[in-house]
Amino acid sequence: MRRPVTATLAIAVAALTLFAAPTAARADRAIPPRILSGTIHPSVVPVGPEGSRTFSASFVAEDDSGIRPDGAEAILDGPGPTDLTSDRPPSGTSICTPTSPTRATCRFTFTVNSGRLTNADAGTFRLWALVTSNDFDPHTGSGGLVTAGDLDSVRIQRLSQLTIDVFPKRPRPGYPHGVVGRLTLADWDNGGYIGAPAGLGVRLEYIPYGGSTWQPVADLTTGRGGVVLTSTPPRAPGEWTLVHEGTETTSFGSAPAFDVP
Repeated sequence: MRRPVTATLAIAVAALTLFAAPTAARADRAIPPRILSGTIHPSVVPVGPEGSRTFSASFVAEDDSGIRPDGAEAILDGPGPTDLTSDRPPSGTSICTPTSPTRATCRFTFTVNSGRLTNADAGTFRLWALVTSNDFDPHTGSGGLVTAGDLDSVRIQRLSQLTIDVFPKRPRPGYPHGVVGRLTLADWDNGGYIGAPAGLGVRLEYIPYGGSTWQPVADLTTGRGGVVLTSTPPRAPGEWTLVHEGTETTSFGSAPAFDVP
């Protein structure tokens, strides 16, 4: 069962309350810190059927008393059953680095392992953050703590693969080339690749020998199992490819260029 992001942040609050060192009382403790902005880089992360990808996130926070070096957490709230928590920093490493007496930048890394994902997880993950100030009271949990959501987003996509075959290479005069290809997607449920669903966009492109720019020829859509079929009049000798521009859940992909002399 998916744990709500608010519940995950509540656990982080409890951990900070348990382990944080006491701080001196301040008159402004009732004023919580402020999270000003957040950033994820890169904004698109394709993930194959095996292995992992690592990327970074950060946010800027400020408080009159300053920001605790180790008093921050970050979570990515996904569209499916899986939320992502940030990687544990090396021992002795500060999460938040001051840029002024009142402001700090808190940095995190996230590692996405395909073995932890399901196909339903593909899509937009949004950054949620928690931060505590130097005047945070670890015993009461009062003041000096704030959370914020939807600071930035990242698309975690199923990696795409495309194949293409053009036949015959030299059709009889007046006859077209046949083109067949297939779009497949990383299958996070079972491993390997699986045919894309029907209705995804694929573009047929061509470039003549010595050319510098690929020319769009036809916009196609996948059929059952990710298959695309079309025919096109012969052109001067060159290369052909199929391109999938990607969607919120699927990555950009292109077929290896197919040579037609």
